[in-house]
Amino acid sequence: MKLVLMINFAKLVSIVFLILIISNSALSEESSEVTKGKELYQSKGCVACHTIGGGKLSGPDLQGVTERREEEWLTKWIKSPDTMVFTDPIAKEMLQEYMVPMPNQGLSDQEVVEIISYLKFEDSKK
Repeated sequence: MKLVLMINFAKLVSIVFLILIISNSALSEESSEVTKGKELYQSKGCVACHTIGGGKLSGPDLQGVTERREEEWLTKWIKSPDTMVFTDPIAKEMLQEYMVPMPNQGLSDQEVVEIISYLKFEDSKK
Protein backbone atom coordinates (compact mmCIF):
# COMPACT_ATOMS: atom_id res chain seq x y z
CA MET A 1 0.00 0.00 0.00
CA LYS A 2 2.78 2.44 0.91
CA LEU A 3 4.56 1.59 -2.34
CA VAL A 4 1.44 2.44 -4.38
CA LEU A 5 1.09 5.77 -2.57
CA MET A 6 4.76 6.59 -3.15
CA ILE A 7 4.45 5.76 -6.86
CA ASN A 8 1.32 7.90 -7.21
CA PHE A 9 3.01 10.75 -5.34
CA ALA A 10 6.05 10.49 -7.61
CA LYS A 11 3.77 10.63 -10.67
CA LEU A 12 2.00 13.69 -9.28
CA VAL A 13 5.29 15.45 -8.59
CA SER A 14 6.47 14.64 -12.13
CA ILE A 15 3.29 16.04 -13.66
CA VAL A 16 3.51 19.25 -11.62
CA PHE A 17 7.17 19.60 -12.60
CA LEU A 18 6.33 19.21 -16.30
CA ILE A 19 3.54 21.78 -16.03
CA LEU A 20 5.94 24.25 -14.41
CA ILE A 21 8.54 23.69 -17.14
CA ILE A 22 5.97 24.18 -19.90
CA SER A 23 4.52 27.30 -18.23
CA ASN A 24 7.95 28.81 -17.67
CA SER A 25 8.89 28.14 -21.28
CA ALA A 26 5.76 29.93 -22.54
CA LEU A 27 6.46 32.89 -20.24
CA SER A 28 10.05 33.10 -21.47
CA GLU A 29 8.90 33.22 -25.09
CA GLU A 30 6.38 35.92 -24.28
CA SER A 31 8.83 38.04 -22.34
CA SER A 32 11.38 37.57 -25.10
CA GLU A 33 8.83 38.90 -27.62
CA VAL A 34 8.09 41.85 -25.34
CA THR A 35 11.81 42.53 -24.90
CA LYS A 36 12.37 42.47 -28.64
CA GLY A 37 9.40 44.80 -29.11
CA LYS A 38 10.81 47.25 -26.58
CA GLU A 39 14.21 47.15 -28.28
CA LEU A 40 12.57 47.83 -31.66
CA TYR A 41 10.45 50.65 -30.19
CA GLN A 42 13.65 52.31 -29.02
CA SER A 43 15.99 51.48 -31.91
CA LYS A 44 13.55 52.38 -34.70
CA GLY A 45 13.07 55.82 -33.20
CA CYS A 46 9.46 55.48 -32.04
CA VAL A 47 10.52 57.28 -28.84
CA ALA A 48 11.28 60.41 -30.85
CA CYS A 49 7.58 60.97 -31.57
CA HIS A 50 5.73 58.87 -28.98
CA THR A 51 5.63 58.34 -25.24
CA ILE A 52 3.86 55.63 -23.30
CA GLY A 53 2.10 57.51 -20.56
CA GLY A 54 4.15 60.69 -20.86
CA GLY A 55 1.79 62.72 -23.02
CA LYS A 56 1.76 63.73 -26.66
CA LEU A 57 4.88 64.65 -28.60
CA SER A 58 4.80 65.02 -32.37
CA GLY A 59 2.76 61.80 -32.31
CA PRO A 60 0.13 60.50 -29.89
CA ASP A 61 0.81 59.05 -26.46
CA LEU A 62 0.63 55.29 -26.94
CA GLN A 63 -0.58 54.40 -23.47
CA GLY A 64 -3.78 52.40 -23.92
CA VAL A 65 -3.39 52.13 -27.69
CA THR A 66 -3.99 48.37 -27.65
CA GLU A 67 -7.29 49.06 -25.90
CA ARG A 68 -8.33 51.91 -28.23
CA ARG A 69 -7.47 50.18 -31.50
CA GLU A 70 -8.09 46.70 -32.86
CA GLU A 71 -4.96 44.57 -33.23
CA GLU A 72 -5.63 44.17 -36.96
CA TRP A 73 -5.68 47.95 -37.37
CA LEU A 74 -2.49 48.38 -35.32
CA THR A 75 -0.76 45.73 -37.40
CA LYS A 76 -1.63 47.47 -40.66
CA TRP A 77 -0.75 50.88 -39.23
CA ILE A 78 2.65 49.89 -37.86
CA LYS A 79 3.48 47.94 -41.02
CA SER A 80 2.32 50.50 -43.64
CA PRO A 81 1.46 53.90 -42.18
CA ASP A 82 2.49 55.64 -45.40
CA THR A 83 -0.30 53.98 -47.39
CA MET A 84 -2.95 54.00 -44.65
CA VAL A 85 -3.01 57.80 -44.50
CA PHE A 86 -4.63 57.74 -47.94
CA THR A 87 -7.27 55.10 -47.22
CA ASP A 88 -8.04 54.87 -43.51
CA PRO A 89 -10.26 57.46 -41.79
CA ILE A 90 -8.48 57.15 -38.42
CA ALA A 91 -5.07 57.54 -40.05
CA LYS A 92 -6.30 60.60 -41.98
CA GLU A 93 -7.63 62.13 -38.76
CA MET A 94 -4.32 61.57 -36.95
CA LEU A 95 -2.40 63.17 -39.82
CA GLN A 96 -4.65 66.24 -39.59
CA GLU A 97 -4.14 66.43 -35.82
CA TYR A 98 -0.38 65.84 -35.67
CA MET A 99 0.63 67.20 -39.09
CA VAL A 100 3.55 64.73 -39.23
CA PRO A 101 3.09 61.48 -41.13
CA MET A 102 4.36 58.37 -39.39
CA PRO A 103 7.24 56.99 -41.46
CA ASN A 104 7.29 53.44 -42.77
CA GLN A 105 10.05 51.72 -40.80
CA GLY A 106 10.26 48.71 -43.11
CA LEU A 107 9.36 46.32 -40.31
CA SER A 108 8.92 42.60 -40.87
CA ASP A 109 5.66 40.94 -39.85
CA GLN A 110 7.43 39.44 -36.82
CA GLU A 111 8.80 42.82 -35.76
CA VAL A 112 5.29 44.28 -35.92
CA VAL A 113 4.05 41.44 -33.68
CA GLU A 114 6.87 42.15 -31.23
CA ILE A 115 6.11 45.87 -31.06
CA ILE A 116 2.41 45.18 -30.48
CA SER A 117 3.37 42.66 -27.75
CA TYR A 118 5.43 45.36 -26.09
CA LEU A 119 2.56 47.86 -26.30
CA LYS A 120 0.15 45.27 -24.84
CA PHE A 121 2.60 44.61 -22.02
CA GLU A 122 2.82 48.32 -21.26
CA ASP A 123 -0.98 48.62 -21.33
CA SER A 124 -1.30 45.69 -18.91
CA LYS A 125 0.79 47.53 -16.28
CA LYS A 126 -1.84 50.23 -15.66
